Amino acid sequence: MTSPKTRIRTDVNTLVVQLASDDPVVRKKARESLVALGSSEVTAALVAELADPRDHVRWEAAKALAARADPVTAPALVNAMDDDNPDVRWVAGEGLVALGKTGLLAVLHALTKRASSLTFRQSASHVLQNCSQYGNTDTLAPVLLALADWEPGVAAPEAAYHALLNLKVGTRQEV
Repeated sequence: MTSPKTRIRTDVNTLVVQLASDDPVVRKKARESLVALGSSEVTAALVAELADPRDHVRWEAAKALAARADPVTAPALVNAMDDDNPDVRWVAGEGLVALGKTGLLAVLHALTKRASSLTFRQSASHVLQNCSQYGNTDTLAPVLLALADWEPGVAAPEAAYHALLNLKVGTRQEV
């Protein structure tokens, strides 16, 4: 007789394999089932799938992680913001927006180090624009301006650093 934990692991593995299906209906059902399971095994498996060479698998993994809105996934979603596929980047950004302040802080922190990447800056701008709708407009406005600057790779890290300071010391309203 197999243990419940072994059965869950088997279910997760089966569903993760289905994320690679050529049939979009199978992929969607697998993604929805993984989200419904909601265990740490699911999170770990989905984070691992963000490195899959197939675009649709990375997209499905990012979409499932975004739906889970688990703060533990913030670093993996931040990394996916620099994915080769714009759809994966978009979904990863949406997942970070869903994480609220946790996602916002993760993006700002990464922006202090990764502003030299055009794709990362574009993704960060998308996340920050969406996060500013929920408050912190005054804190995020300078970062968004820096991202639109003629030399954003230089201006954005400093602006992101100052925004982080403002958010961490609580001088501005919460997300």
